[in-house]
This record gives sequence, C-alpha cells and structure tokens, in this order.
Amino acid sequence: MSTKLEEKTRLAVDPDRLAHNEVILENDTTRITFHRIKPGEQSGWHRHEYDYVGYHFATSNLSVEYGTGGSGKMISEEGKANFYEVGDGFEHNVTNVGETDMVALEIEYKR
Repeated sequence: MSTKLEEKTRLAVDPDRLAHNEVILENDTTRITFHRIKPGEQSGWHRHEYDYVGYHFATSNLSVEYGTGGSGKMISEEGKANFYEVGDGFEHNVTNVGETDMVALEIEYKR
C-alpha cells in the first residue's frame, strides 16, 4: 500500500473501521500487498508512489476520498485487473460502501 499516512489516518479514521492489509512480498523491484476491506471499513489514508496493478477477487462498491479534495465512486470487479499510473503520487482513502468484502492484491512496481 505504498506509504501509509498514519497521522492523517489517526485523525480521520475510527480505528475500529480500519481495514486489514498485509505486505506478502517485497524486494528491490516489487511489493505485493493483500487487501481486505469489509463493508463499512476504510483503507486508511495512503499515498501511492509507484505504478501498480490491482487484481480484485470479489465485486464490491467503494467510495474514494482524494488527497487533493473531492471524492468519487469505484466498483471493484471480481476477476478484473486494473493498471494505475501514478505519476508524481496518488493520495487517497477508500471506504467500502457495499455489502460484500473488497478483496484484492496490489502489485507495485518500484522501478
């Protein structure tokens, strides 16, 4: 999940609503993170510094708050992979507003 913004998360997200994520592999070139965001939970504020692929294992409805202000909606679709080119960085917080868990792998390319 790139860089966690712990101070911003602590101020904005109820600890009981913080989702589970776990780095399952990291080396010089790649980081793979497993995410599970249950209904009502949030990812916590974080900043992507590397281009990445998100692969989704379940379909769920998400709300996204952007570090630059504003918000939007996103659907996590089972069996779909999306490539994200982040440029100078991408800061956001994701909330699961659906009725099913959001389950995904995030594969970041450090080079």
